[in-house]
Amino acid sequence: MKPSLVMSFCCLILTCAAASAGEVGKVRYARGAVTIQQPDGSGARLIGKGGVINKGEVVKTGSKSFAIIQLGDDTKMTLRPGSSFAVENMNAKKTSKASALLRLFRGGLRAVTGFISKFNPNGYKIRTSVATIGIRGTKFDARLCADDCDRENKKLQDQDKQDGALAVAKVVFMRGDIKAENFRDELRSLKRLSPIFEGDTVITGEGAYAVLVFRDKSRVTLQELTSFRVDELRYNGKKAEKGLSALFSLLRGGLRTVTGLIGRLKPSAYRMRTSIATIGIRGTGYDLLCSGECAIDGSPSKRPMPRGDGLYSHVWDGKIVMGELPVDTNESGFKQSLQSRPVKLPETPRFFYRNPAPRPDKIDVDEDKLFANASGDVEPGLYVSVKEGKVTIESDRTGKQLTITKGMAAFAGIAGQVAQLPAIPAFQARDIFPTPDSFEPKALNLSGSDVGAKDTGASVCEVK
Repeated sequence: MKPSLVMSFCCLILTCAAASAGEVGKVRYARGAVTIQQPDGSGARLIGKGGVINKGEVVKTGSKSFAIIQLGDDTKMTLRPGSSFAVENMNAKKTSKASALLRLFRGGLRAVTGFISKFNPNGYKIRTSVATIGIRGTKFDARLCADDCDRENKKLQDQDKQDGALAVAKVVFMRGDIKAENFRDELRSLKRLSPIFEGDTVITGEGAYAVLVFRDKSRVTLQELTSFRVDELRYNGKKAEKGLSALFSLLRGGLRTVTGLIGRLKPSAYRMRTSIATIGIRGTGYDLLCSGECAIDGSPSKRPMPRGDGLYSHVWDGKIVMGELPVDTNESGFKQSLQSRPVKLPETPRFFYRNPAPRPDKIDVDEDKLFANASGDVEPGLYVSVKEGKVTIESDRTGKQLTITKGMAAFAGIAGQVAQLPAIPAFQARDIFPTPDSFEPKALNLSGSDVGAKDTGASVCEVK
């Protein structure tokens, strides 16, 4: 081998070794134009799933693109469109000396932190152009806003004005593929805070579930492979019995529900229908499972049924009437077909206790703010909202600090101000880009564009 070739080969080995030694993370998913480059802008290249991120390298997402990355301490982040991000330093060791210094140059991210902040609570920081974020074992969103966030908020505000009078419920928590079909047979994909209207049939895919909150504060968790129709909901926000009505249909699958103000003020106005029985309530929380002859398509249950397919019920609070059969708290009922009589079961079927879908009353949501319009003008600066844990924001200009915790949001302005916000801004609370811990590529539907971006109709590629 020629000396020059040997020299080149050795340099290549050294370069690869250096890159490996500097590795701080990897790309887990990339959609659209996602690039990585040196801090001085040199060596720019496209990066896809499995691509290595080295210390100091800048990851950039295009205006129609996003990426999900995983860092050395198992921190997971969704980098939103138009973002620039780098890991300036990381000591990913499970000791008190563990540390991470990250940099968000522009754009935004949604993060679930790893073990560094648990071993060294003061050792995890993200620098931005206006403030530094200190992180303590948490799940949070951060966004550097110019005028893009204000555009998004106004778009959401306009949407709320159109939908506000019609929406009877909203999706507050979900996992997997959730769709809604209206009375015109038009199908749409749902995301968190999507509105639900009268006549909508909400459909959950395999392994999916959704929690809906209605205007009267009733809640429903839809289990996997469920079809649930909102036939009617009449509630004017006043605590009066006149004009109240709630009519739902469980077409197939299972649900967990707790009744709201309609059920409390006028129980006779609430009905949950299936093809073989109608459920009446007395201010309650209960589960249903509908399969076989009960299901509109006759589909059998995937679970072992103690008495075969049919309609099963279990009450965990209050009382229901299953056809003409009263079922009290901690009791269960069964009806096999339209012709059969409902009966009480000697014991509650195990599948009611082994339900992977959460009880709807266990989901933390501010019902009073849920149907409020989006907030007004959004100033340029850094916006941070916390879903779990604790975050401290410190202004680089004035040194002013503010700590926020679960359910809170804060703003750091370019003039040095730091303030807690009255609520999580709509553009963050209703972000269409997934958090990295709930991401499922098969269920992703972004309608081809960022909610705040001008849609050019350009196609979006997925980089694997």
